[in-house]
Amino acid sequence: MRKQKGMTTSISTTLLLLILCGCSPKINGLYEDSNQIIKLDFKPSGKVYARIIGLPIISDYQEKDGKIIFTSNQGETFVDIINEKILSIDHPLSEYTGKIQLNKVE
Repeated sequence: MRKQKGMTTSISTTLLLLILCGCSPKINGLYEDSNQIIKLDFKPSGKVYARIIGLPIISDYQEKDGKIIFTSNQGETFVDIINEKILSIDHPLSEYTGKIQLNKVE
């Protein structure tokens, strides 16, 4: 009986860890670059309110494979998730400037 109780606890712990890992929180909050050219405000509802070079964008977003994807009139925008405090995005003139780092505003 004692062995069975330990096994039940072990299975319960494993299931809890699997549930917690599968339900990682979405990126949320305000992120902006140091020059405030790009601002992305991710809401827990799955909406992003963006301002990219002064142009406002409101869109649904998805997280997939370490990226955030949202769509505007200009097409899809891909944002790399570095960690929960730092994102990276291609600048519209990225061939000249490269990627821009966005930091979470706290």
